[in-house]
Amino acid sequence: MSTQTLSSVAMNVVDQYHTAGKQLVRAYRAGAERAVGAVNERFASVVNARTLPLINDQVKASVIEAQQQVAGIFALGLGMGANGADITIDQVSRRVSNGIERVTNASGRVESVIGQGALDKVGVLALPAAYLTLEIANVVAEGTKRLSLRVAGADEVAVPVKKAAKKATARRTTRRA
Repeated sequence: MSTQTLSSVAMNVVDQYHTAGKQLVRAYRAGAERAVGAVNERFASVVNARTLPLINDQVKASVIEAQQQVAGIFALGLGMGANGADITIDQVSRRVSNGIERVTNASGRVESVIGQGALDKVGVLALPAAYLTLEIANVVAEGTKRLSLRVAGADEVAVPVKKAAKKATARRTTRRA
């Protein structure tokens, strides 16, 4: 029982960090797009505000267009890095989840060797740390959600808050003399 609860808490922690990573990448993309847009806008306003000899509006438009093309290449490079981060986050999350599932499936073989009681005790001892880790993951996911919303705009990002069903309590027996 506790092994399954422990594994479900671990899977929830992985899900929360996966969500947090995706939100950070989203915030990075939005921030990069805003920065490139601000640079383009500022450059155009500076070029158009100046009156330079031998430079007409056509030359100014050409210079602004060239700068925007360079900024577009820069933004493309930033976007490719963000795509790589997205792929990496997905792969790491999937591999960790698969590892947790393999350990959970192997617990049946471990039970036959060391006994169910020992495995239950390990689970009861590890659950408080697992619940704490889940709470930390929830806080991290919520924080990255707020950051992503602030940087990217008002688009709502779904952050499922994962809670374990019920904390296991250790049973204590008292001896009577």
